[in-house]
Amino acid sequence: MRRPRFLSRSQRGAPSAAGSAPPFDQQRRAERRAIAVEHGWGFAPEHQRAIQGWPRTALPPGPLGRVHNEVTGRHQRRPFRMFDYVHRSGTDGQWQILPVWTVALPAHMPYLEITENDGGSDIYAESPEPHFALELLSEAVSAAISRHGFRRIIIDENELICTGADGGPEGIEAKLTALNDVVDQVPVAAWARWAR
Repeated sequence: MRRPRFLSRSQRGAPSAAGSAPPFDQQRRAERRAIAVEHGWGFAPEHQRAIQGWPRTALPPGPLGRVHNEVTGRHQRRPFRMFDYVHRSGTDGQWQILPVWTVALPAHMPYLEITENDGGSDIYAESPEPHFALELLSEAVSAAISRHGFRRIIIDENELICTGADGGPEGIEAKLTALNDVVDQVPVAAWARWAR
């Protein structure tokens, strides 16, 4: 399984350079900044490098979007990053805002995409390392994914990635708590065995 990656700035043009500038939501920015200040977290109005090197499958297809309203810090002792991915829709070209969450993993791991089958109880995992997918998708991990309502999660290197379109609880802290719960269900032996 080949994972297309975002290019470095020197290898590509400006994000979504064609057409109008992306929308700017002053209230959304103020809310994110207030949450960051309240918890002692970091805030950046824009941070394009946040997605440099990410697998292209983690975000919607189409021209590269922009990273706005990034909040970084620690939640339940685990580093996280949350931001708005502002991009053009592939169907009508309109600007859309997609919230994205990442939580740090204890080690660099092989790529893995976990998908729930359309609201059913079946969960599938796809990875270039099939044995890693089988080991990681234990009953406890599957139960946590279902319990929190996630439809899709990606593991890439040392990050667990989930977008607002991928299900899960609403709200920054609730989503981070749920993602941390999924990570906590991974057997300790799997981190040691598959660490890169």
